[in-house]
Amino acid sequence: MAYCTPQDLYAFGVPRGALRNPGRLVSSVDVANDAIVLDDHGFDTGSVVTFRAESGGAVCSPLIAGVTYYAIAIDETRFSVSASVGGLAISLTLAGSRMLAISPISFASAIEWADRLIDDMLPSAVVPLTAPVSPTVRMTSAELAAWKILSLTGGASKPLSEMFDFAKKRLDRWAKGAPIRGTNAPAPAGLAISGASMTAARVSFGRYGGTE
Repeated sequence: MAYCTPQDLYAFGVPRGALRNPGRLVSSVDVANDAIVLDDHGFDTGSVVTFRAESGGAVCSPLIAGVTYYAIAIDETRFSVSASVGGLAISLTLAGSRMLAISPISFASAIEWADRLIDDMLPSAVVPLTAPVSPTVRMTSAELAAWKILSLTGGASKPLSEMFDFAKKRLDRWAKGAPIRGTNAPAPAGLAISGASMTAARVSFGRYGGTE
């Protein structure tokens, strides 16, 4: 069960008409480390990405314009690419210039990513949440998914670390002593979430949706 709908993304963060051009200009290419540099790129390991060059530019070698590659997330600003899911990073030889990184826009995958992140913020005993989902969870899922979409299209105004911390603090406040699963929740007294349990619950997924 998804915690929000695609329509919720427009209600909580995606401006209408903001998703017309998914291409983002790469900041630089670190050939020595086979890394493509793009602030708040938003790619998870395994995300689909293609490249093309603006007029007068060139895609970094040996990558080929229009060919599908798979991201290998390094951190918020750098990623490598492989030719297959789970494959090794492609060795880059020439940096190219004015290269655009393009990723298909998928509301479903962005919502799935946001919901996984929310599940990791909460104790394992109470997830996955079941209907009816709290409006707080619905809003938080939509905001995180909206950030994911906007980061892939160059429209994100906040870094992932800031969005993550804001969402965690909101869910922490909401969950302390409150029913987490509406009518399906156990007694509120059993749902208080300590700082330690919140930290333990998120370790397996990692701070940035699976990348450190």
